[in-house]
Amino acid sequence: MNNLCIRKLASKTFAFRFFMLAMGVLFLPHCLQASGPTVLPQFHVKSQWNLGGEGGWGFLVLDAPAHRLYIPRTNLVMVVDSETGKLIGEVEDMKNIRDIALDDSGRYGYVTDLTDGSEGFVRVFDRSSLKLVTSVSTGAVPAAIIFDPVSKSVFAFNSHGHSVTVIDAATNQVVATIPLSGRPSSAITDGKGSIFVALPARGEITRIDAVTRSVAANWQLAPCTGPNSLAIDAAHHQLFTTCENHNLVAVDAGTGHVTTIGQVSPGAGDIDFSPKQNLVFVADIDGTLSIFRRESPTRYAKVQQVKTQTGARTMIASHQDSKAYLVTSKYGQNSTVVSEELQYRPTPVPGTFSVIVVQR
Repeated sequence: MNNLCIRKLASKTFAFRFFMLAMGVLFLPHCLQASGPTVLPQFHVKSQWNLGGEGGWGFLVLDAPAHRLYIPRTNLVMVVDSETGKLIGEVEDMKNIRDIALDDSGRYGYVTDLTDGSEGFVRVFDRSSLKLVTSVSTGAVPAAIIFDPVSKSVFAFNSHGHSVTVIDAATNQVVATIPLSGRPSSAITDGKGSIFVALPARGEITRIDAVTRSVAANWQLAPCTGPNSLAIDAAHHQLFTTCENHNLVAVDAGTGHVTTIGQVSPGAGDIDFSPKQNLVFVADIDGTLSIFRRESPTRYAKVQQVKTQTGARTMIASHQDSKAYLVTSKYGQNSTVVSEELQYRPTPVPGTFSVIVVQR
């Protein structure tokens, strides 16, 4: 190839590159506009399953891999298919139950039964047969309960006894009683040997070492007063709790340092955290599910409020697909022979209990 041909080819190549560069500059703003932040679908009420029955209910437990939702209903546990809403079965022969924990083997479930308040038990049931296996005595008025996978123990938190009954899951025998400095409410484990329990009247969260079965720390949560429900992001060592003074706060699970996230309703109930999309869910008694997104370790934004149904403050979120399950009932006036106070207190209408499923 002679020098003239080489020069012509170089000239054409340069002109082509210049043309493409110019076109790229012209179209760049449009490309940037088109490739802006992805807008995710909004959360909404996807389903509502009427399960009926009578009485109240306690705290929900979700076994997402097995597609099972466990619901305490006064004297029995409803076991519901979390995909279809169909009732799988019931665990019966209990008296006045509050909370459920599941072991990590898939075999047993543990239920706190405060009976008439004069004695307390943890009822152990087989998750395959849905039959009771045994009962273990606890302190007075057991409510919250968790299973710790590191120590393979069950921790039942006694509201009136201000203590924790520790049960060896291998033998179903009581192995320790841990005194607390106040009345416990919600409790949660990080799955790594630490258990956290809220003490509302003291404005504290207590950290328990599951292996040594002892209190490791007590943290005052000012400006949060009356911490109640708990959720956890175990991967980032962060707890979340709602407060009586309407604050929603994050707590460093190693130091107890408090960061205020935002404000919640005076009737705030259960709280949960979905690590898949960094979302905090808070349900309230007025029938609103508030959703906060973590944008940085210290910054959160309320991204949505979903209208559910009055009374739907009991809630749990799936950590696999960001669904939230809430339960409630229609309410009416008590027509039975009771005190004047109870007569005018809103009472669940028999047959109207249902599960509400919120998802994108």
